[in-house]
Amino acid sequence: MPEADDLALARWEVATLTGRLRSVEAERDAALEERDRHRRLMAALRGSRAYRIGRALTDPIAVLRRIRRGRPAAPRRGLPAGPVPARVYVAVGLDRDASHGLVRALRQRIVVDGDHLPVMVTDQPALRGLQVPGVVLEYLPDPETWRRHDPGADWEALLAGRIAQLCRDHRACGAVVVDPRDPPTLARLLSN
Repeated sequence: MPEADDLALARWEVATLTGRLRSVEAERDAALEERDRHRRLMAALRGSRAYRIGRALTDPIAVLRRIRRGRPAAPRRGLPAGPVPARVYVAVGLDRDASHGLVRALRQRIVVDGDHLPVMVTDQPALRGLQVPGVVLEYLPDPETWRRHDPGADWEALLAGRIAQLCRDHRACGAVVVDPRDPPTLARLLSN
């Protein structure tokens, strides 16, 4: 009967792996659909009259050059060629609402101008299992939890090492430390 038990175990493992594979494929398909939806929204936004007026107000010299050449000002079309660089946002010490607000602002930021991939490092437990299309979330336990987990380890060294690893993994062009007393809004993210 050990062969029957081994066979049953093998069938169970195959069924489990098949289920996990289907789950991963569904997550991938959902992320691709979300990416395509964001691209369509971005293209529609860039083609809108309000966006063209906003661009004219922020870059009037380019509009004047187009007018002098005899061409009407047209919104920039298309997506950036190749992979975009990443930027690491260190959001440690934010409360739940501020963390969710920052994630929302980062998502809106990449819809409006997808010039970088936001990688957010947070110690907010509410974001631990969250998956946000277009935003990479990295959860680290807060210092008190880390000290209980590993009393001899230095949390600041863990944080610095994790940020360095994320910068290497995502080829980050920079890092932004978010002030927990004044997290950035969408307007401030777009102005930077």
